Amino acid sequence: QGGLDGYERNAVESFLAALELAGPGAVLDVGANIGIYGLLAARYSARPVHAFEPVPTLAAATRGVAAANGLDLAMNEIALGRETGSATLYLSAVTDASNSLNEAFRQHTGTLTVPVERLDDYVARTGIVPAIIKIDTETTEPDVLAGGAETIRTHRPWLFVEVLFGRTETQLAEEIAPHGYTFYHLDAPGRLEPCDTIVGEGSDSSGYMYLFVPEPLDEEFWTLRSRWRTALDDAARTGQV
Repeated sequence: QGGLDGYERNAVESFLAALELAGPGAVLDVGANIGIYGLLAARYSARPVHAFEPVPTLAAATRGVAAANGLDLAMNEIALGRETGSATLYLSAVTDASNSLNEAFRQHTGTLTVPVERLDDYVARTGIVPAIIKIDTETTEPDVLAGGAETIRTHRPWLFVEVLFGRTETQLAEEIAPHGYTFYHLDAPGRLEPCDTIVGEGSDSSGYMYLFVPEPLDEEFWTLRSRWRTALDDAARTGQV
């Protein structure tokens, strides 16, 4: 409804900057919903893009937007998790952006049985090299990281991870600790300092995302991030987003 100017601005501008600066490799949009991050990656980079969305109607919406805009995006109707197999996906009574494999996350109105694959298994099966992974799976983000531990250790991708207050902070810290990553809470514009602890956002969607990186971010990243904020602001003023 609000366009890109009104959607997770701090994370979107950081993601667009990451597309330019992360090492070579693919973008993975895990918990794609209607595919905003994956579609942006397909439009503004030459990187291979792999999206993961187990709800058929949402996956179809992403495919439709990609096709209408001539974008190359591989959509996988699977969830990523701690173990390969199948699981129950709980369909939120509030919004399709809150569907989750965690029954306790939100009140639900229905369920789907969906295939689940470990990230490590997917990478081994497809041979891709992930450079950027966005993970927004409504409180099962630690499971995605656990199932991708070898991928993270080997390829050192940049990780954009949703963190909701009081939900996953401890588990995420445990999963990311062995990899020696630096993390930033994308809760404000401008240059940000690394965080010592992970504390999720409770109410403001513009601060849900953290960025985990194998090395501290340099000035080039913050300059690019500011340029993308300006570009989004300019587009909003002219009615283009």
